[in-house]
Amino acid sequence: MAEYLNRAANGPDAAVLATNDAATTVEKMQPLARARGLTVLEPSKAADQNGFAVTKEFSTTKTVTTLSQLAARGTAVRLAAVVECADRPFCAPGLEKTYGLDVGEVLPLGFGSPQAKQAVLTGKADLVLVGTTDGTLDAQGLVLLEDDKGLQLADNLVPVVNTGSAGGAKVAGALDGLSAVLTTEDLARLNAEVDGERRKPADVATEYLRTEGLL
Repeated sequence: MAEYLNRAANGPDAAVLATNDAATTVEKMQPLARARGLTVLEPSKAADQNGFAVTKEFSTTKTVTTLSQLAARGTAVRLAAVVECADRPFCAPGLEKTYGLDVGEVLPLGFGSPQAKQAVLTGKADLVLVGTTDGTLDAQGLVLLEDDKGLQLADNLVPVVNTGSAGGAKVAGALDGLSAVLTTEDLARLNAEVDGERRKPADVATEYLRTEGLL
């Protein structure tokens, strides 16, 4: 959202406004939002970002829990991802520039798709591009590696509301209350209940809000 507002105001070639810190990014985007009649509320701790996962077995046996540790092994990796990953700054090029990770090959198998995950599980790939809120990873024997050098921009969930119709204290209080408790781990768990257990999204969301004392 910060970059959408930035490009709308300053043109498609504007310098990147967003950072890997949610609070800093929100502060920078506030003037642009106000100019368009929008109010940006408090960012939540929950972030739906690009993530990179390996098998639990690999993580445990090789003691690799971060992207830095993976890069330190000094071996080329095969990355199962979208085909565009080969050129995107927050994918293969970013892994190489920020971490010094040798991405030897990008296997065009999609974003967090069953085929991409299966490629890692069967040894055809070493690393898979997924979302950090993917609730199926644990059950499939996969684990996210920590982005310990902050390659990804802050893709935190941030409510942006129309100032005129929803900019009052009541709306802000309700949404800020949710943002204060919602975490990435919460989202992954809730997604797992919907995707893995086939529960209705509305039921899962209502149960979470009641558990957190927000209903």
